[in-house]
Amino acid sequence: MQHNFEPDVSQLEKNILPENWEWIRCSKQAKMARYKSDPVCYFKEFIPKSQLEVIKSKFRGSRCEIWVEQAKVAMNAGFDVPEILAYGILQNKHHYLITASGPDGAASDYLIKKPDNNETKRQQWIKAFGEYIGQMHKAGIVHGDLRAGNILMEPSSPPHFVMIDIERNSHHKIVPLSLVRKNLVQLIKRISFKDFTAKDRVLFFKHYNQSYNRFDKKDQKKLAIEVINLVKKQNLWGGNQNI
Repeated sequence: MQHNFEPDVSQLEKNILPENWEWIRCSKQAKMARYKSDPVCYFKEFIPKSQLEVIKSKFRGSRCEIWVEQAKVAMNAGFDVPEILAYGILQNKHHYLITASGPDGAASDYLIKKPDNNETKRQQWIKAFGEYIGQMHKAGIVHGDLRAGNILMEPSSPPHFVMIDIERNSHHKIVPLSLVRKNLVQLIKRISFKDFTAKDRVLFFKHYNQSYNRFDKKDQKKLAIEVINLVKKQNLWGGNQNI
């Protein structure tokens, strides 16, 4: 039987932690908590950035409503997202969402170089991750904040990926080149060469293109140069940002 979240939501809205819940650090545009009992799940309150966002949401939907809509798009295209357990509107007019837990780790935990990551498996996971992002773009899905930390991963063989933080996702018949570049920049600018080498990046890009099957060799090279230049322009080439 599913847990009744209504009393918990009422308390969480008032910044009171119900039994078996704990707060999670997140951006200023949200409030998050984790339910530690069975089933493990996550509460997210979407806090508008400004009054302008509130006005815009009346026409295009709130971030929560977009999350739910984009979850359907992703699942219809064969991609996994955390199961939606509940969503609605709080007394303060903010929207909230409760989702089931996905895999324990993020893709970034397994793709970067570190002592407890088996190198042979890591290379296989990089290939699979490149193929996953290629398939995502082939399906017309653009992740609004595509960093490896926003893709959960089960380190199985083959690995199982689950996309999270999808409230800024968009769906297109053909992904505009500007958004292809944007997603690749989001991935590359947040990780250092110490954690993810040039060889790793080439391997990812090779399997991304094989999976996407959109660009010929000339356009692949052009795309890679454009992405590198955009990252350099932001002074984040080889940066050590949160991935």
